[in-house]
Amino acid sequence: MDLRDVSRRVGIAAAVATVVVLGAPYAIITGPEYASQLADYYASGAVGGAGIALFALLSAVVIASVERGNLDPGTLAGVAVVLGTATTVSAALWALAIEPSPLFRDNLWLVQHAYAVVALSVFVPLAAASYARALLS
Repeated sequence: MDLRDVSRRVGIAAAVATVVVLGAPYAIITGPEYASQLADYYASGAVGGAGIALFALLSAVVIASVERGNLDPGTLAGVAVVLGTATTVSAALWALAIEPSPLFRDNLWLVQHAYAVVALSVFVPLAAASYARALLS
């Protein structure tokens, strides 16, 4: 396997993993008493959780479509780097904007959840940049 193939697969996997981990509280935390707090949790930051998921999924689609040949591969690789960076920056801004609530007291793992999303999202632009470098060299 070459660097291009590995970085492409890592980029797609990192983007999908970011979305899965981002959505984990919806699957784990139940109860009507947490509904508004969970909504506030995901609405924090400049673009909120929905924006992070959008950027991550767009990154996965763009990285996956570079090899299809419909557009210039160099252009798509650059777009993938930009989208991956937007994913990480928006995840970091979201993590910094979250305010603690009683939801955190009852679910202590949620304190580290946003930072786990940021950590996973870092691999998206790194893999996209590695892919772009391998593609253009």
